[in-house]
Amino acid sequence: MRNDLEEPGSEMPPASPGIPAPPPDPSDGGAGTGSRPVRIILLAVAVLLGLLVLVNQLLAVLPVGWLSPVLHVRLLQAVVLVTGGVRDTVGIWNIVLAALALAAAVYALRKSGARRRTARTFVAVAGVGLALALFTTTVQVFAVHGATGKWIPFAPTTFTAELGRGPDRTVTYATLDGERMEADLYLPDNASAASATPLVVSIHGGGFVQGSRGRTPYTSWLADHGYAVLDVDYRLSTASEHRWNTEDADAACAMTWATAHADEYHWDLNRVATLGGSAGGNLAINVAYKINAGTMKPSCGTAAELPRVKATIASFPAVDLTAGESDSALGHQVGQWHIGGTPAQHPDRYQAVDSATHITENAPPTLIVQGGADHLVFAEHTKAFADKLTAAGITHRYVQLPFMEHGYDGSVANIGMQTTRALALPWLRDHLGD
Repeated sequence: MRNDLEEPGSEMPPASPGIPAPPPDPSDGGAGTGSRPVRIILLAVAVLLGLLVLVNQLLAVLPVGWLSPVLHVRLLQAVVLVTGGVRDTVGIWNIVLAALALAAAVYALRKSGARRRTARTFVAVAGVGLALALFTTTVQVFAVHGATGKWIPFAPTTFTAELGRGPDRTVTYATLDGERMEADLYLPDNASAASATPLVVSIHGGGFVQGSRGRTPYTSWLADHGYAVLDVDYRLSTASEHRWNTEDADAACAMTWATAHADEYHWDLNRVATLGGSAGGNLAINVAYKINAGTMKPSCGTAAELPRVKATIASFPAVDLTAGESDSALGHQVGQWHIGGTPAQHPDRYQAVDSATHITENAPPTLIVQGGADHLVFAEHTKAFADKLTAAGITHRYVQLPFMEHGYDGSVANIGMQTTRALALPWLRDHLGD
């Protein structure tokens, strides 16, 4: 039977009896056995890299709603989120990976020892992945330039962590239910100067059920730009302890501690902002809005000790838990653990945690940055919240980063992190002052 890789008329005549066949020529297109391991390795590289880039790019460009059946399976949703997170972390290097996959597949195709149909398939896979990576990266670069006025074409340049230094001090701001509640302080170099510094209260994410204070791309970076940062912990929800009505109160409790120690650290309580991402974004918005509306009841101290919030910054904030509960498996788990059930079971609780509930004319200027390919906090819900701010006449800005996944601003200076930094600093300067 003729091998399906051989072209018509390419059959070698049988060797004459008694005359040994000539050894294979390594330059004849790879028919020799010596090049077979190389071809196998190259195909393996093409398969792994090509599929990785193709899948992560498809997750970026396909409408989030198309993946609804997948997102309702917890394990599969986790895989989607991790894959998207890897894509966002790799950033511009997705193009390099796709180009390497394509080169490996093309090289393998040229070798006659490789199965041509298989090799052609992986050339196509790598080619499509490369085309999509070029497309998404180009759109992101132009979108970021439109939002910030900056060109950020090569991000990340390296994979070195960009979390900065650790805190200058860790303090206990309260003891709640027998648990020491702690916060990290990041202090600017001029913290002891005669002029008081503005304060940014940072609230971590984690779906309301996990996470803790700790270095982020913004904590020491903000301190280096002249802003004191109070990075706070709060009591987390569990399967049996639903903290829907205490987590924002705990963050507010930390702010009463800040008031009590403002003179010690030279903080200007007339220039206070809140900052958070995901669940922390929800809390950053809700705490600020409720304080300014006079409805915040801190879990320690008094409402009179709460400083008025002059600005809020939220990344991919979970502003609509009512809608999010039915969006995905993880959204449903947040509803079960944090709220204690579904919106049908506890409509009042969901109303209390949904950020739109707390919009008043006193809401502070709010900057919202959202990934367009977020498979946990859907961009459509965040955009709807921003539209409500518009309708209420609240100063705000909504920036959607195309093709970015939830938690895009990880530990490297990818385009998502750099964009958020580029937006956050002028927002704070405009509304808190230098």
